[in-house]
Amino acid sequence: IYTGNMLIDCDGEVPHNETSIAVNPNDPKHVVGAYHSYQVKFRGATAIAPVIGTVSVSTDGGENWREVVPPITPYQFTGDPALSFNADGRLYFGNIADHEGPGGSYTSPSVVVAHSDDGGFTWSNPVAVATGLGAVTKGRIARQVFQDKDFIAADAYAGSPYKNRVYVTWTSFQENPRGVAPFFRSPIQVSLSDDGNRWSGATEISGYSPFCIATLSGAPNECDLNQYSIPAIAPTGKVYVAFENFNTPAENQYMVVNSTDGGQTWGAPSRVDTVYDINYPEGVSGDSVLTGCEFRVNAAGNIATDPSDASGDTAYLVWADNRNGSEEATNVDVFLGRTTDGGATWIIYPVDTDSNDQFYPWVAVAPDGRVDVGYMDRSYSEGQTECKYGFSLTRLTFDAGGITSQSKTRVDTGLSNPGNSRWFSAATDGNGTFIGDYNGVAAGSDGTTWSLWTDQRAEVENPPSPTRKFGQHAVGSKTPAP
Repeated sequence: IYTGNMLIDCDGEVPHNETSIAVNPNDPKHVVGAYHSYQVKFRGATAIAPVIGTVSVSTDGGENWREVVPPITPYQFTGDPALSFNADGRLYFGNIADHEGPGGSYTSPSVVVAHSDDGGFTWSNPVAVATGLGAVTKGRIARQVFQDKDFIAADAYAGSPYKNRVYVTWTSFQENPRGVAPFFRSPIQVSLSDDGNRWSGATEISGYSPFCIATLSGAPNECDLNQYSIPAIAPTGKVYVAFENFNTPAENQYMVVNSTDGGQTWGAPSRVDTVYDINYPEGVSGDSVLTGCEFRVNAAGNIATDPSDASGDTAYLVWADNRNGSEEATNVDVFLGRTTDGGATWIIYPVDTDSNDQFYPWVAVAPDGRVDVGYMDRSYSEGQTECKYGFSLTRLTFDAGGITSQSKTRVDTGLSNPGNSRWFSAATDGNGTFIGDYNGVAAGSDGTTWSLWTDQRAEVENPPSPTRKFGQHAVGSKTPAP
């Protein structure tokens, strides 16, 4: 059923989502993918499905994969998986972790990082980078700090002054009781390490900008309402962090900060562009959805630097928004921001404005500067009457004047169908409400591009029944260099 694509999990029909992928900079055949794996257990007569960040390793260019569940002691649940290799081939694995898990009262998650020195087959126990505070309950709490959406980047450049330094960023959701100022804020924070065991204290980096206008209770122009941070490292050791900001009176915005001294100090955020993501339909779960679907969506993508630019000043930021659609009929498209002056200014390019929706994009840059953007794509389905998607890869090249070539390839070999999902089904029609919040794309040193996404083409019933249900798996593709 996956002919031409790679199934990298081996957990039967439990769901898998929120994929990340990384390639060893010293061996382009050594690839590691990560994803949520829902491990069904029983507490008495009650079935629970703890989420565990899990990896699969290939050392032969994707011909064979071995699934590995890293230790999570002393935690019970991990999630939001993110992978990165350093220059020496050490692999880092970031997650959030908690002690009770979804489905009831549970502790606010912490940001944790584990590392592997044998390419992903064995792992250290996770080290706490930033701890959560309080517990999530149905009632009010005295104070809560909920660490969320971690991402990780290790400096893999041999010539960088900060070679092998690793950076983790996340959103710190901070809530005080009503009447205590500030009532709510969600700054972006960063921590760094040179050995994976000792981490610096959390530093807020989302900063202040005249473009941050609306605040709940923060200081004037404070960019304190954010989510979806991603770090990326340039050949000079310069670190970029992109995030979506919500200190706006209407549509939201993407912003980028950077550090030129190994994460010790950070500049003020630069504004990349408006993000049109408040005009989506609302699904049965109360989240933004696509027309004809029920799974939640967001605009977020990631930032990547150009390894061929020795100045460290070229970077790319990708996202998807509904500027060409409406609440009545979504038409989500993928956009790419490019900077060649270290993030001071950005030029925006459309990547894919085909019919229907293109969403959950991720960008990677090949060693020669080629830009690869992968994303889920509904242009292959029968309009918005069915909730199905494939996966596309658009490759772009640039010179000083802008885009010099652009080509789109469909890389999935079968449409995914969350419209009849076995997992996270809406009570009204069985339409799945969750497929994860991001995908993964990575470029190897040989120019090969690896894509990894949440796939739902596999039918659970065998033989199929009239009321077919579809599983949820981590599935990928390998696209050779042109």
